[in-house]
Amino acid sequence: MTPSDSETPAHGADSLTGDSTMSQALAGDPNLPIVLMRFHIGGCSLCGFEPEQTVAEVAEDNGVPLEVLLEALNESRGGPTSRP
Repeated sequence: MTPSDSETPAHGADSLTGDSTMSQALAGDPNLPIVLMRFHIGGCSLCGFEPEQTVAEVAEDNGVPLEVLLEALNESRGGPTSRP
C-alpha cells in the first residue's frame, strides 16, 4: 500500500483525509474549533496550527491519532468518517 492509498477518502469526496488542509476543514465546518478543543488543538500558541498544514501534520504535532481526529472532524461535518 502506498502512502496515497492510505489517504483516500473512505466515503466520498466530502470526507476529510490526512491530506486535507486545516483551511479546507475550517471552510467546511463552523463547529471545527469546538471539535479541536476536545483534543486541545488550536486554543493557544503551543497547540496552534497554520491553515496550510494538513490534518495529518496537525494530528502528529499534537499527539493525536490521525484516525481519531479524522473521525471526529468528519462526524462534525455531518458526513461519513474517513480513514487516514
